[in-house]
Amino acid sequence: MLFDKITPEEAGISSAEVAEYIDFLERHRCNMHSVLMMKGDKLFAEYYWAPFHRDFSHRMYSQTKSYVGLAIGLLMDEGKLTLDDTIVSHFPEKIEREVPPYLAKQTIRDMLMMCTCGTHPSWFTSGDPDRTHWYLNNISADHPSGTTWKYDSTGSQVLCSLVEKLSGMRLLDYLRTKIFDKIGTFRNAEVLQCANGDSWGDSALLCTSRDMASCARFVMNYGTWNGERLLSESYLREATSPLADNSYFAYDEAFSNGYGYKIWCTEEGGFAFSGMGDQYTIMLPKQDLIFVCTADDQGYAAARHYIIDGFFEKIVRKIADKPLAADKTAEKLLAERTADLRLIVAYGEKNSPLSAQISGKEYVCDENPTGITRFRFDFTENGGVFRYTNAQGDKEIPFGMGENVFAKFPQLGYSNDFGSLRTTDGFMYDAAFSAAWRQCGQRLAIRVQVIDRYFGTAMFFFTFKGKEVHVQMLKSAEDFLNEYVGNFIARQA
Repeated sequence: MLFDKITPEEAGISSAEVAEYIDFLERHRCNMHSVLMMKGDKLFAEYYWAPFHRDFSHRMYSQTKSYVGLAIGLLMDEGKLTLDDTIVSHFPEKIEREVPPYLAKQTIRDMLMMCTCGTHPSWFTSGDPDRTHWYLNNISADHPSGTTWKYDSTGSQVLCSLVEKLSGMRLLDYLRTKIFDKIGTFRNAEVLQCANGDSWGDSALLCTSRDMASCARFVMNYGTWNGERLLSESYLREATSPLADNSYFAYDEAFSNGYGYKIWCTEEGGFAFSGMGDQYTIMLPKQDLIFVCTADDQGYAAARHYIIDGFFEKIVRKIADKPLAADKTAEKLLAERTADLRLIVAYGEKNSPLSAQISGKEYVCDENPTGITRFRFDFTENGGVFRYTNAQGDKEIPFGMGENVFAKFPQLGYSNDFGSLRTTDGFMYDAAFSAAWRQCGQRLAIRVQVIDRYFGTAMFFFTFKGKEVHVQMLKSAEDFLNEYVGNFIARQA
């Protein structure tokens, strides 16, 4: 049965090696949410960093693009399109300019390979709720499509809109009907929407790690499930091949081994789905090995190399082609190492004499980009509360010292069901808050982690000197937390 559990040794790898990989991720402060590894249909590693768990529907970001690629293959099997169709031929009603020559020739195949004909500004600030309309009327079209690989997120969204137009179904409903209902997974999955109601097909699939692994198994079967052909083998073999050169530099980096149809190629002849913040599904047919992880490492570019290179060096290079002898000592070590995995926290010291001196003191801020006018800290034995006033009024953020406190992030108006559309109903994101002292107890760091349908991290730094404090606020998030970026001085009232 899919997801039956076996020991790492039964999969051909020592439990001690799996434990070392988890330790490696922890030592490098990768902000992991889950890690899952399968040999064949069997799970030999499945770990979640609390509060994440097996049934959590996690935002997979650009892994969603690979699902659009699968749906295009299904439409091709049905005869509803060919890969040599031009994209403009499917959306004449959305074009309001004379079609540039290079755009006129851009095919679905070119778009699957991310070898499109030009660039465009970010859609988040475009003001156009219909991203297909915006793309077709704004892409620069300055070189022939099918020539040069360049990451084109909105092009993937256009293909998602095409799937929904030709299938007459939502992207996920179409995939369920054709594939996932027969596998028995993706039951509680969803895809957030663009402002015009199209599925947000380049970024917003929410599903579980096991859902991802089941799709990986299907792709590694090249389109069959329980002996039934659900998607053409020829399409999937092309889709997982290095059709486009996606290496920008003279050196290799993760997933620079080529690009297929919305699928990345890896070393060892494998292929992968990849999403922002380190959402990965890696498939290695040679080893019959599947790796899935979720995380939020936005802003931490090195993390992807620790995760991916670590997996190849510590697992793939060491896995045997037959089971190993049972090793109860190594199994115990692994069980102990993974018994209490928890979401990352702010690092530093838990205590500083300064906390007693500033607790309850009001600070007045110079004019600044965040719009925060005043704040204070109220410390308790194991944490405290950061209270502040901004354009929305009085806010508060509870935090633990060296541990997470879970609460709502107090800013109103962020997107929920529809990307880029601000909410007006009091909706707030779930978040985790932790703090620590640095710089000899003179600098307080607060880490904010949004852990909802949208992921993002903000860091607030308060460096105290006498009655003044230098405040630095930074964020790593796609289209929110913008109010929490800036540098300013505040003074004790």
